[in-house]
Amino acid sequence: MEEKNVLAIIPARGGSKGIPGKNIKKFAGKPLIVHSIEASLNCPLVTRTVVSTDDDKIAEIAKAHRAQVIKRPSELAADTSLVIDAMRYTVRKVEEEGEDVDIVILLEPTSPLRRIEDIEKCIQVLLEDKADSAATFTSSDVSPNRLWRVTDDVVEPYIEGAVPWLPRQKQPKAFELTGQIYAISKKILFENEDSISTVSGRIFPVITPRETALDIDTELDFIVAEKVMEHFQHKNTTQQESISGK
Repeated sequence: MEEKNVLAIIPARGGSKGIPGKNIKKFAGKPLIVHSIEASLNCPLVTRTVVSTDDDKIAEIAKAHRAQVIKRPSELAADTSLVIDAMRYTVRKVEEEGEDVDIVILLEPTSPLRRIEDIEKCIQVLLEDKADSAATFTSSDVSPNRLWRVTDDVVEPYIEGAVPWLPRQKQPKAFELTGQIYAISKKILFENEDSISTVSGRIFPVITPRETALDIDTELDFIVAEKVMEHFQHKNTTQQESISGK
């Protein structure tokens, strides 16, 4: 198989209205963004790990943890800015430095529980030309048939003809994008520059466990995600001790 250059981009704006300084707030003993940096650096299929930021403090922390940094202009770091524009900007900057890019993966810092094996799966399907892009999904807790529309005090099923009263086992199953990992070929990324989607062309789903798909957006999310990580760490420690006979 021909070798491909895989660029991991970790987007991290300095501005965060929900939780000030969210991307560098301590999570399980480390700045939140460091968990994504380490996941990328520990994935053998990733060629280069770049943090895209407008913030000097984030840049400093990223460099201290062996990630490269490409500063993005303020117009790509506003509340209304699209992450795909920052991705295209970063790819152009990397290639201006003389390094080719074949595959781009996006790792949002707000998903610290993602698994390296899922990063590898997303990349591998592109390396094997099974897809033009890949993303992580998890099964939804709620069937689309159990969603409702409420308009001016009028209630009706969100999907016309849906029967929300059927047992859960008889309801159609749905999946949610988790936002943990996106992978896309550079060709597809730039093929339609009007597209705002981080997945396009032939899209491959990588299904991840719900407990790894937590996205941190609020203080409560921080608390819940830290408890889940503590559970994983305790479980791994117990398994290692069992294997070693302790």
